[in-house]
Amino acid sequence: MRLSQLLPTFTFLASALAQSSLTAWEQIHQTLNTYPLAIDFKNGPRFNDVFSQDAFANYTGPLANLQGIDAIRDSLLASVAGLATQHQLGTSVIDIDASGTNANSTTYFTANLVSVAGSTAGDFTVLFGLYRDDLVKSADGWRINKRYLEFMTPNLGNLTLG
Repeated sequence: MRLSQLLPTFTFLASALAQSSLTAWEQIHQTLNTYPLAIDFKNGPRFNDVFSQDAFANYTGPLANLQGIDAIRDSLLASVAGLATQHQLGTSVIDIDASGTNANSTTYFTANLVSVAGSTAGDFTVLFGLYRDDLVKSADGWRINKRYLEFMTPNLGNLTLG
């Protein structure tokens, strides 16, 4: 089976009724969990289900200080071009403010990157860290408005890939 045949349909995000039956915490968790699917399947439109239009992201290095969803999406997708990736999220703590319209979260991640092209084909990198996110609730649901990536341990493999 080809990877493209495994592409999730994301119908759960299209259903306002399904979203309305979730608690705010569950809705935020759903937003956070959509990110790995968007980047791993290189599905640009799904970034709209993760980030606010005016979002800011700092993934460090050449991916630092990305302003706006277009810059975030385009830079991240360019960074994984030629790579097969699998981002896995782990422990996540979500704190929603009293107004119910702002939240922050801290989420552990592991990212596996494998080169599938060129002279580095077969090389891999494993990244370990966490995302610190500020989220806002809009008419479209919860979206990340600010994201900061922090590496937690030495990364493994061919670090030029990540």
